Order: sequence, then C-alpha cells, then structure tokens
Amino acid sequence: MAIDLEAWTQRLFVLRDDGDFLDDPLDTVLSLTEFLTAAGRVAETYPTRQIADGLWFLVGDSGLFRELYNPSVPEDLRVRCAAAIRPLYAQLFEPLCQNVLSHGENGDSAENPLNTICYMWWDVFPTWGTPGDPVARRIDEALLGVMRDTLSSENVACVESALHGLGHWHITYSDVTESIVDEFLRQRATIGVSLRDYARAARRGRVL
Repeated sequence: MAIDLEAWTQRLFVLRDDGDFLDDPLDTVLSLTEFLTAAGRVAETYPTRQIADGLWFLVGDSGLFRELYNPSVPEDLRVRCAAAIRPLYAQLFEPLCQNVLSHGENGDSAENPLNTICYMWWDVFPTWGTPGDPVARRIDEALLGVMRDTLSSENVACVESALHGLGHWHITYSDVTESIVDEFLRQRATIGVSLRDYARAARRGRVL
C-alpha cells in the first residue's frame, strides 16, 4: 500500500487523532513501517518540541505499536515494522539528541526535549516482551535486536535508551538481556563511569 506519508505524519505530529488512527491492522503496520523507515524527514518540517511530543504520542497513546502483535497481519510484515525502529534512532535520536545522559541526576543536563522521549522510549513502549507466546516470539526478537544494535551508537543518549529498555525487558528475557549487556561492556570498555554503572544496573533489571 502506498500512503500519503506527509498526511499520515501530520496525524501524528499535529492532529494526534488517536480515535481515528486505528485503521485496518495491515494498513497500520505498513504505514508505520514506512514512517519509521523515513523518520528523519520530520526534522525538515517540525520543530524539536513538536517532534518530541509527536513521538510521545506515537509510542504511547496512538496504540499503533500494539498491531505488532496482531496475528491477522502477516508475521514478516510485523517483524519488518519492529525492525524499522532502527532508522528512527539513526535518523532522529542519534543526530538530534544532546550527547548526554538522562537517568538520575544526569537529567538536569539535557535541555533538548527529544532526550526525554529517547530515554523513555522503551519504558512507554506497549510491551516488555511476552516469552512463551508464539505470536510474539519473532517480534520480541526483532525489538531486542533493535536495542542491541543501538548500543553501538556514538550518542550516549541512544545507548542509555537501549540500556533502559533492556533493563525493563530483563523481567521477561533475563538471559538474553544479560548476554547483550555483557557483550556491550566487553566491546565498549572505555565508556564513562556513569554509563557503565547504568549498564550494570540494567543487567540486573534495576532501572527506572
């Protein structure tokens, strides 16, 4: 399906018409995938505060991401949509967020409103994983893969966001999240003390 991406984006960042946003599940997944894949375009049209507010709506009240677990939509399309969160990080969060941390006392150093939604993305996301559910298995794998890949970012705000998500997903996928964080600590041994401590806390599921 070809969508009017500009009009669809306006629904997110201007209208926020949650009552009318829940289209046919297949159309929702396809539209969401197309938006995420080209997420960087919104920076050409909207100011930072409006982008941040739109992303809060997208991940939360819009309900769009719930369709990732709708078995009426072909699984491969849902997996592709979940994986398309990578471009959102690469095109919006990584280049536009301040390169600072947000957890604890660090939050006072971030003046950019995008940093807050970046940090809270996986906290607000409508799932922290559902192991044992065959409908969810590949979607959960794709979402964990997005978090794992985001740990290679050069922007500590993105790294912290992924660790925050892994910390929450520890409750459902402890072995997987611990393995991902262990590999991160091995590969990025020169990270700062605050981020290293946060990674160790995420490894135990102790994040807020």
